[in-house]
Amino acid sequence: ADCPDSIRSNNSMKVEDSLSETILKSLSRERLCDVEVVGKDEVPVEVPGYLLAAHSEIFEEMFYSKKEKLTVCEKAAAAAADVEKANPASGEDDPSDSDDPPSHCEHHVKLKFATWDSINATVHFLATRTLPDSLERAANEHSLRTICQMHLIGRMFNLCALKDQAYRTARLIMNKTPRLVSVAFDECVLADSLLGEEFKRPSCKCPLKEYALEYLRESPLTTLLAEGTVFLSAESISAIMCDQEMDMDETTMFHVLNSWVKQDEECNRDTGRALVSNIDLAYIKTEYLNNVVRKSGFVDASDVDAALKEIEEMLENQSPDEKEHVVVEGAGKPEYNGIYVRQEEDIGLGEDEVVYVKECREDEDYCPDYGLYLMKARWALTPCVDSSNFLYSREAVNLSQNRHIPPKEGWKTVGGVDPPPTLAWNAAKDGDKAGGGNRAYLAPNLAGTGTSIMSIMDVANGDHDEGRKRRSLNTMLNLPTDEGHEEDDYHDDMDDSSMSMERESMLSTIQDCGMDESER
Repeated sequence: ADCPDSIRSNNSMKVEDSLSETILKSLSRERLCDVEVVGKDEVPVEVPGYLLAAHSEIFEEMFYSKKEKLTVCEKAAAAAADVEKANPASGEDDPSDSDDPPSHCEHHVKLKFATWDSINATVHFLATRTLPDSLERAANEHSLRTICQMHLIGRMFNLCALKDQAYRTARLIMNKTPRLVSVAFDECVLADSLLGEEFKRPSCKCPLKEYALEYLRESPLTTLLAEGTVFLSAESISAIMCDQEMDMDETTMFHVLNSWVKQDEECNRDTGRALVSNIDLAYIKTEYLNNVVRKSGFVDASDVDAALKEIEEMLENQSPDEKEHVVVEGAGKPEYNGIYVRQEEDIGLGEDEVVYVKECREDEDYCPDYGLYLMKARWALTPCVDSSNFLYSREAVNLSQNRHIPPKEGWKTVGGVDPPPTLAWNAAKDGDKAGGGNRAYLAPNLAGTGTSIMSIMDVANGDHDEGRKRRSLNTMLNLPTDEGHEEDDYHDDMDDSSMSMERESMLSTIQDCGMDESER
């Protein structure tokens, strides 16, 4: 008679549970473990060859094929794994030639990128279809590096279930703790340096590395600038500094590089000196150049001087309408009208005073010197040689917020010619090199020219959206998903107030770096 569905289901669960238990028990039986897998820490993991072969055709060919030559499938894995077959009779892999105790395993697999933890966790997954609890619970550097190595093992040997589970778990950890994105990127860069050419083709791109890199590109504030540089090797920081799609201006780029160098100045200084060539110092504000860049210890003083000179030359050649300026129109005497450009340097005025000076037009060799001044609580248009000789005057308004913006109307004639002028204030144009540090460092294919604070904090709260790149419908339909996780898994235990405090702390980090100790 046919069994009811409920009984059949219960029986299946019992068989499945007992099968996992049986496989786990086989891992501790020496006679059944005929394969030895060794990672970069040289600690072997003994595992039954049938377990590996049952999940991967590549392992099956390696261990059970009688062919002397590797197949195409085996060659792809052998590019990153040294596989040997013990044969003492022929003098190959003779235990007597080694200081290590003799091994009973017939096959030896060397994974140069993996550790004992990742190999052992991989075997556990193949036996139970689950990751060890310690890996899924922990959100730290060690667990994420272990999971990244497991993901690569899955890619190498076509262990699809392992690859997908490792990828989802790694993403979960990164979304909960963004500063650990640097860990995943660093581990993937390290693996690239150890893999054979078969795994470096465009068709073999690592999805985990691509995800981590895109995350770093879009959210440097919550990753690299949140102490994420501590996890980066020289190869990783080089890849980041040379990446043209990083959403960072030159000041932020230097701050990232400077933070990395300071972690170990003796070892990192030469790398920092080489990588600073990727930063156009002329895009950095002069205060930051003098107070931070010049004192960093890995930038030549001549390079800083050259950048300052370039900024000075750019300011001299900059068109007035590209700077912060005021357009004066309608004055009773034409020579009072024109463009007045704000002066930043100290020309003897007090801290509370603002000054704009009239610029000559391109078709003029000379123009009278007139200035527009804010002195205490009153604006005045005067000759530059005598700022006490008011031509037109107006009481200042809104001094607490926009004290540098003169009123548009309401001016009164004092020593000038009626009628009084009207004024129109204009901000400096964004992205000018001489302005120092406002250039958006983005590739053309990214939408937007900067990272908004709201989007940064969304990502910090676990809501990472795969990037702002324009994608086709087919690409979006095939984006990976994190299945089997609750919504709360993507969020740290952080309330709104603590997130706000964290945001303010991050933003003040770079701003403070442009100050001397006395200014702080």
